[in-house]
Amino acid sequence: MAYGSRDLPARPRRGRVAPRNMEWLLAVLPAFPLVLLVLRLWYAGRQDTQTLLLLVQHVSPLSLLSSALIPGLWIIPGVVLVLRVLSALYLVSARRSSLLVRVADRIPDWVLVVAVAVALLAWQLRFLPTLLMLTLAVLGLTVRERGHGRFAVRFVGVVLPLLAAVVCYALLAPAIVDAVHEGDRVTLLLAMPPGLSALLTGPVPRAFAWVISHGVALLVALVLPVVVGVVFLRVPVLPLVAVETTGEDGLPPVIVGYTITVDDRMTTFLSTDGIVRFVDNDHLGFQTLCPDPAEIPNSRVDLRGWYVEESMISWLAPERATTTDDPRCQGRRTSS
Repeated sequence: MAYGSRDLPARPRRGRVAPRNMEWLLAVLPAFPLVLLVLRLWYAGRQDTQTLLLLVQHVSPLSLLSSALIPGLWIIPGVVLVLRVLSALYLVSARRSSLLVRVADRIPDWVLVVAVAVALLAWQLRFLPTLLMLTLAVLGLTVRERGHGRFAVRFVGVVLPLLAAVVCYALLAPAIVDAVHEGDRVTLLLAMPPGLSALLTGPVPRAFAWVISHGVALLVALVLPVVVGVVFLRVPVLPLVAVETTGEDGLPPVIVGYTITVDDRMTTFLSTDGIVRFVDNDHLGFQTLCPDPAEIPNSRVDLRGWYVEESMISWLAPERATTTDDPRCQGRRTSS
């Protein structure tokens, strides 16, 4: 019997058995993004029903879909990898199947590869060591689960994570030191070595296998909707602009808000304080596009010019020209 494969249940071939009683899931899945989109507009309108109806009438469906895609690029790969790690850990520890194992078994290997590739491009630099840890854990558990030889199990499950940890520490040492000096606790995730995956590739005591795997899975299932909701509610769905006005009709000197619609007579704004303003175009002056507050970086830690809050996509993309802060974005007129 090959090392690591003793008493493991026979795994069915993927795609052989059609799922049963999944009609409810197929009906709920399309509704979940729709509910999030409606909640996003309701939140943007400061929980006012009339403002919600106005936004629904004018907001582009494409902008709503793009706002749902942005958080999904880093949430979905994380869920897929964590689910695969927990299910495989339970299988090699308890040597029996469960609902968690059956659900994860329906995830093909190519989906795992795509999830890792998407996360590599979309996750921030400070989360990439965690991605490497999860990837090595999935690889080590898969080798053990599928009954490969003793040498392969030890190399993939122990030696490879330790080598990856040494390389990561050598590359990320300057950023880790800067994070300690800055007191940036989130960025200290860089200090989480992929070598910890060596602790996830071996079986845990059978008495604790269910508690560890299913307990963490249940915790993720409870926390994930809250995290998705919080992240999604902060994603912009309208352009944030600052517009100077003539000050007539009780208008503030500068309107900072989101442009809902523009026609030949007036422009409709949703100000940052949740007030809808219908402004005659004759009362509008210069305007500028403002950065969204969520896009302003909070950490000054970088690794050879790659800031820890930047993803690989943003790092590889052409750099935007730096511009001075426009006072109109803070609600003040320009000096001119």
